[in-house]
Amino acid sequence: MTVAARQSKAQILEVKLQKYLQAAGFKNLPLYISCDFQDESLTVVGEHPRSLVLKAKPTFTVLEAAILEIEPEAIQQIGLCLKITGQKQPYAFHSFTMHHPVLSRPRTVQVLKKPETIPAAETGMVLAANAAETADAVEEMPLETDVENAGGDEYLPDFSESSSNSDPVSFKVAAIPADIADNPFSPLDMEAVTVSQTPKNSPLAMLAAAGIVSLAAVILAGGYYLLSRPCVVGECTALANAKQLSDNSAKTLKTSKVANSPLQAQEQLKGAIALLEPIPAWSIHRGEAQTAMEKYREQSQNVQSAIDAARLAQSAAQKTQNPPYSAESGQEAQALWQSAIAQLGEIPKDSLVYPYAQKKTKEYRKNLATGNRLLGTETKAEKILLAAKSTAQIAEAREAVAQTAETWGQVQAGWEKALDTLAEIPSNTQSYQLGKLLVPKYETKLSQARERKNVEGISENAYTQAVTLAAEARIFEGKNGWFKASEYWRRALSYAEQVPAATSYSQKAKPLIDSYKISLQQAEVKLREERNLQKARTDLDKTCKGNPKICDYTVSNGLIAVQMTPDYVQKLQQTFIQANNNNAVKSRQAVEKHVETLQKALEAIAENAKIPMQVYDGDGKRIASHEPK
Repeated sequence: MTVAARQSKAQILEVKLQKYLQAAGFKNLPLYISCDFQDESLTVVGEHPRSLVLKAKPTFTVLEAAILEIEPEAIQQIGLCLKITGQKQPYAFHSFTMHHPVLSRPRTVQVLKKPETIPAAETGMVLAANAAETADAVEEMPLETDVENAGGDEYLPDFSESSSNSDPVSFKVAAIPADIADNPFSPLDMEAVTVSQTPKNSPLAMLAAAGIVSLAAVILAGGYYLLSRPCVVGECTALANAKQLSDNSAKTLKTSKVANSPLQAQEQLKGAIALLEPIPAWSIHRGEAQTAMEKYREQSQNVQSAIDAARLAQSAAQKTQNPPYSAESGQEAQALWQSAIAQLGEIPKDSLVYPYAQKKTKEYRKNLATGNRLLGTETKAEKILLAAKSTAQIAEAREAVAQTAETWGQVQAGWEKALDTLAEIPSNTQSYQLGKLLVPKYETKLSQARERKNVEGISENAYTQAVTLAAEARIFEGKNGWFKASEYWRRALSYAEQVPAATSYSQKAKPLIDSYKISLQQAEVKLREERNLQKARTDLDKTCKGNPKICDYTVSNGLIAVQMTPDYVQKLQQTFIQANNNNAVKSRQAVEKHVETLQKALEAIAENAKIPMQVYDGDGKRIASHEPK
């Protein structure tokens, strides 16, 4: 539809709705209607000045009833709203569809703000004189106020469907307690600590004796302790044993093929360190022991890096041990492999664990490369799966509102695309397994959409044929072509009855069936009348012909008028007079019989046509009439 056509159509509807409102009791009210058509949707805006206050529900009820009666062509969804002149946003809304009006369950949403007191002198309302007319359309309710000037708390309505006329809810913020920052601890919970004082009455002699005894004991014990420490007296075997353990750890890392060899080497180094730690500072071997311990600790730290790397690698292997796996698991495994490689990279080349680290680094890099390849495949598969799901969601959304064959065709195309997308997922991925679960559902949806599209196509075609044939029938009616009109009405009725139930056109076709039946009956009546008139004309042509011509006639549905021609009347009179003058009885009887036969013929024509007849002489004077029985 072009823009000009939409505007013209909108103007016509605006005029019709304005007249409907006036007839419904809104006469002389400054309520102005504007309409806008968009595809199969219609928006109707009622605009009025601030001085007029309307009840939204009765107003919407009248507008909805008007639209349902007018039945705008090709419109399914209708939205109604009311707004104050000068305001950008409406203050009340209502919507319905042509096939599912909601007059019995209106869901009008009114946004109410705190009432603004407007003096009566400022409102400019002059509705008192028309109070009787507007009693059903006017209610005292607060008008919409500007946000900048709205004072006090803002009131919002309850939008839930269960609420009907509940009071507006006011949202308020509770005050913050003033003592929120007070110290939550009580000073009474603190315990006092006191220091005991030496009794003043202790004898000095007793104190001196006790001190001497204690000092002697400490000196004896200390001497024993100093001499009993490792590597203080005699040969220091701890150094040799510690070195042996260190050598064993290096051998373990080099030759052992057991997965936990770094743990074994770590335990051996810890044992070496444990042997050297007890050597005291006063031992002559203390310096050598310290140097050895620093070396063993460094070796232990490097071995710990290898152990940490092995643990990270184990975690990575666990996340990918049951392929196919998700892209998320693959990403986590890749991060763990990279961390394990980084841990091994911290081990210096001169470390005894370096050869082991190099061997494991090569192994981990190989696993990382394999994981990257599988992750790329799985990531691509997940994207394809998400695309299929997204296409399916769009198809489901269209399915919820699809009505015509065209819209169901779009739904069908959506499900076909979703299935085609699922078929693109690589079979060695987890997304492929998830996609297989979706295929039966999508195929069922596709079958339903295809069937519904076909049914809607049949429905639309039958409805279109019915409407088209009905329009042709009306054209023939205008030309009094009742035979063609009857034929077209019969065909239109047949197509209307072929519209399948529960389709988008079934509700439209249902009222047409009764209407077309009535039109067909009327056309058949007219056809019979036309045939009767035609037969009457044919019979009159036969009856009135002669030399001279007997009569002229006019035939209509209400009257057959027959007028004798002057020549015929004159000849008849002359024949009758001549017969009387010559006393020709047979001639006079022949004239009388001829007139009687003509009278019976005309009466038979009137009876057959079921139309009254009037007969006139040559001068236009009525000489006979007949009413059919």
